[in-house]
Amino acid sequence: MRSRTVAATSLVALIFGVGATVGDIGSCGQSPEDLDAATFASARKTVDCERCTECALTTERCVAACSDAGPTETFPPNCAPLYQDGVVCLRALLNASCSDYAQYVDDTERLVPTECQFCLGEAGP
Repeated sequence: MRSRTVAATSLVALIFGVGATVGDIGSCGQSPEDLDAATFASARKTVDCERCTECALTTERCVAACSDAGPTETFPPNCAPLYQDGVVCLRALLNASCSDYAQYVDDTERLVPTECQFCLGEAGP
């Protein structure tokens, strides 16, 4: 179980880079970096599959996450989260308890973690 979490964390680090550097969040006169929707959707799909397997969850979202089909999620219109927002969201998902994760992938009343609510008034990914 621990090796799966380490593998998922390593994948997230590989996709999003090893970490923030000066300027990644708009400091020193540099612009903040937008979160790429396709990259985030792929990383989220991987994390969902890993956590669903680890927690023995079988919801529709879990089945879709572990399927060979590509990710289909996009951000709501007028929503432009930053790179760091995606990193924080994925870390929260990786560190959630199985009971919390069951709520995040529920088929009828899915809860969106606060860290993944990129746009106020919009449902998160």
